[in-house]
Amino acid sequence: MKINTIAVFLFMIFLNWGCSSGGDQKDNQLVNKNSSSNSAFEGKNTTSVSGKENSSDQIDFSKYKISIRLTPYTPAYPDLGESGKNLLNSHINAAVSKIGFGGDGANPRFIIGVDINLLSKNVTSTAPTKYANTYEVTLKSCDVVTETNFSSYTFQVKGVGDSPDKSFINGFRDFKLENEAFFQFVKETEIKILAYYDKNCSSFISDAETQAKTRNFEAAFTILNNIPQESKECFEKVSLKKVEYFQMSLNAQCQSLLASMKTELGKANDPYSTGFNEPAMAYYQMIDRQSSCYPEAEKIYQTYLKKLNPKAKLDWEFKMRQYEDKIRKIESDDQFRRDSVEQNFSYLKNKDEMKAKAESEGNKKLLQKYEYDELPWIRKVFHLGKYDPFDRIEK
Repeated sequence: MKINTIAVFLFMIFLNWGCSSGGDQKDNQLVNKNSSSNSAFEGKNTTSVSGKENSSDQIDFSKYKISIRLTPYTPAYPDLGESGKNLLNSHINAAVSKIGFGGDGANPRFIIGVDINLLSKNVTSTAPTKYANTYEVTLKSCDVVTETNFSSYTFQVKGVGDSPDKSFINGFRDFKLENEAFFQFVKETEIKILAYYDKNCSSFISDAETQAKTRNFEAAFTILNNIPQESKECFEKVSLKKVEYFQMSLNAQCQSLLASMKTELGKANDPYSTGFNEPAMAYYQMIDRQSSCYPEAEKIYQTYLKKLNPKAKLDWEFKMRQYEDKIRKIESDDQFRRDSVEQNFSYLKNKDEMKAKAESEGNKKLLQKYEYDELPWIRKVFHLGKYDPFDRIEK
């Protein structure tokens, strides 16, 4: 009797456990189902990349290092606005800078463009209305001159906001591009561009010559200066021409160099005022003897020497000969140049600043020349003028 009672008791416990377990499972499924249907309107945004976790943890950045420069380009999509464009471009720049060089106008010819498509939309009936949308974003690397697509990278973002554009911005703000799929996309782009440089080097030289003929020497210099050392054959072909265009750019900027020379010579508290003025001479040496402002520069230089007492003048002339000899060695000896950089030689410092200025001005002129939004090919590749990728939803 006792055995039968114990058996019945155990059977009832087992039965209750089974029913309870099945009920919990069913409730969990219901909760998950409800959670899934409501998750689009939760405060936290979600993002995804082809089903893989989007994280830069444990990534070996060194294997993706690139030498080319790329310019981010976000078309003027309706409803995205300047803040949305800036957000996209800054995210791309930040990710590219992990493995190489980015920046607006970094190399206007080669771009990473953004193409956006609306995959799904959800709108609440609450006040205020909330938009929970899913977008497909495709990044495309292109050469805007030859209308060439190199590579692409596609991912999805989900966001919630008070409007379709805020939905996208909120979703993309927390999205991290620093993942291996993105870096592989950029690396693949570099490989194709380097091959393109070697195969079409003559077209880059021709493009630079065209710019030089219209006295856009900064643009001509920039086109050739953007050719990386890794493209060995093309890099060697343009090395002399690049120096020539930079010198032409200096000649065009001789008034700026002359003004800098005057400023350095005229500094009242200049530590070199009673002796050799290295900063002033750095600018003086960069003024080409054939440029229009050289006669004035030479007149100022000789007038300054006359003000020195005989002993100071002899000391100046001796140091000037040493200075000019050092510059000649720098221009012909890479090792000597590296050693001089470590010594913070003012000539190199000022010359590098002028190169950076020339490249910046050249990029501005190239950006004006290409005018992405006006190029028919670009409008086709990024669907501009055809439809609104945000598929505007009226409230």
